[in-house]
Amino acid sequence: MRLSEDKVRRIAERLHDELAEREMLEYREARGVRADIGRAARVKAIYDFIIADLQQEEAIDAEVERILDTYSRELKGTERDVLFRKHKEEVARKRGYVL
Repeated sequence: MRLSEDKVRRIAERLHDELAEREMLEYREARGVRADIGRAARVKAIYDFIIADLQQEEAIDAEVERILDTYSRELKGTERDVLFRKHKEEVARKRGYVL
């Protein structure tokens, strides 16, 4: 994964706090739940979403690598980068994934 779990956790916390500060979050705490516990659950949900998204992109990258491995000649440098990007956009579009 491109980001460590700790970095993803910090991103999720910051995103939650920024959205809450700008009053862009709307939620209701369950009865009897302390506010810090509710925040932790919301941060965990954001964290899980980010991790799932990163895993989906990794799967797309792996599929693109398999496609590039089927080429009869070795791809190098800029040519490989251009083909990787082209195939990644195509695979992502087919999967309904927005890059």
